[in-house]
Amino acid sequence: MRILYLGLLASGLLAACNSTTSTTTTIPNVPVNVQLDLLDQQNKALRFDNGVVAIPPGSANGQGGVKGIYVVRQNATTYSAFERNCPYQPLNSCATISLDRSSHLFFKDSCCGSQFGLQGQVTGGPAPRSLRQYSTSLSGSLLTITN
Repeated sequence: MRILYLGLLASGLLAACNSTTSTTTTIPNVPVNVQLDLLDQQNKALRFDNGVVAIPPGSANGQGGVKGIYVVRQNATTYSAFERNCPYQPLNSCATISLDRSSHLFFKDSCCGSQFGLQGQVTGGPAPRSLRQYSTSLSGSLLTITN
């Protein structure tokens, strides 16, 4: 009887490890193809290091991710683009990052409390990984963002 009980306990633990109620669900894949003219007044924040511009998911500029994209100027020739969908429980309707309004030095998710640096790395909270990053290429004053 004792062996049967231990066997049932072990199989229950294995079943719990294979549970589908995980918080590591990934952000859905959607096409991303956005072009920004850095000389446009709407993008003037990208003329300075650590400047940030938000692109909505469906905009005149193209297809902008699941919940939109943040574009960050790292320096005069390097720009980063990040998905606004938080990687922690990304299917929650409130799992959207925003730029910290007071400092403008980090992103945060008001739903779960996760925080991310302007390079997309996790700096606090339950998020298991960095923000999804998209490819950027600069040609003259035209910045193209794709996945």
